[in-house]
Amino acid sequence: MTSAPLPEPDVRQPEARRGALPARRAWFWPAVQILAAILVTVAVLALLVWPPGHATTEAAALAEETAAVTPGGPHRLNVRPGTPLEKKLAVAAVDRVTTSEALLKVTGAVVARLPPGPGMAEGRWDFNTPDLASAYADWLKARADVPFAEKQLASIHELTVAKVNAQTKVAERLEKLVRAGTDPEKDLAAAQADLLQAKIQGQKDEHEAETNLKNAQRTQTTLERQLLQAGIDPELLARATESKAIVVAEVPEARVGLVRPGQSCTAQFYAFPDAAFAGRVGSLAPTLSKERRTLRVFFEVDDPQGRLKPGMFADIGLGTDPRETLMMPADGLLHVGQSDYALVAAEAGAWRVTEIKTGEQYDSRVEVLQGLKAGDRVIGAGVILLKPFVVQDLQGAPPAESPAAGGSATP
Repeated sequence: MTSAPLPEPDVRQPEARRGALPARRAWFWPAVQILAAILVTVAVLALLVWPPGHATTEAAALAEETAAVTPGGPHRLNVRPGTPLEKKLAVAAVDRVTTSEALLKVTGAVVARLPPGPGMAEGRWDFNTPDLASAYADWLKARADVPFAEKQLASIHELTVAKVNAQTKVAERLEKLVRAGTDPEKDLAAAQADLLQAKIQGQKDEHEAETNLKNAQRTQTTLERQLLQAGIDPELLARATESKAIVVAEVPEARVGLVRPGQSCTAQFYAFPDAAFAGRVGSLAPTLSKERRTLRVFFEVDDPQGRLKPGMFADIGLGTDPRETLMMPADGLLHVGQSDYALVAAEAGAWRVTEIKTGEQYDSRVEVLQGLKAGDRVIGAGVILLKPFVVQDLQGAPPAESPAAGGSATP
């Protein structure tokens, strides 16, 4: 059995072996130098971006602003005069002005139009969908069936009364003749039976006529609801005059209180940006949309030139009659949760957190509907800096008074 050959020994000189080590490590020191240069560069950039004391200065400024605002009781904030924060706040007065600007703006579309022309209005309506036109035709038929059923019921009742009265007279006459002995009793019995039959038949005919009337009324009511769900109020269709267009818009639940039937409005249609169409609120839908939380509002818009077409969109401004209202800077409005607030001057350095209700914004001012009165001084520009303190106050203080308690914007 032979053994494996032994490895040959390294016969190189010690000097040769020592020279091979630097050759293998020649890359190490350049890499170290590059890494050191990168670290130095990062350190220099850090000093340029975040100079010494920057964090300390920022923290000090934050602490100073926080110290400038202190709670003064429920729904009250004290702002220390002369502080940098106080100098950033602009104070303005609430003014009472007369305006014709829209109280509320919504977007709607034309659903029906009655163009000028000969013939009955019922046959000239144009609708934006075939389903609406079909529902309108069915409603017209049901609307005509109701008075017909009423007339039928009245005629049948009149006929029944006449038959019963006539048969009653026959029975009464025969009863006298039987007592006199001139006619047999069987004739009287037959007349009395005919009278009873006339009463029963009359009751049956009247019941059928009443049922037909109720069915016609129920059908008419059902079709009216279908028209409302399809997007139109049938009463507007019934009373509208020529050159009218019916526009439908959705009003948010929070703004429903600003809308009432008969209110004036102005419509600006996308197809005619340079023309304003006058109109009024025709009616309000009977129910609120559960999904969208909006109320459908129907507008009657004048179209004397017949330019409007079903399906056209428009921006509608409600409440365009001249009125007195209150105005405050729009920058002074703070929106917290589902409500709007303003900071109203109470005394020197003290501000009252007041819930308000607002209308539309006009340029740099917003209309105040409730919560403020003319002459109140409020914080305008810069009030956003105080919003964290307002939120903290509202979370920790008792509920505020209702907007109505703080004064009304309307005279």
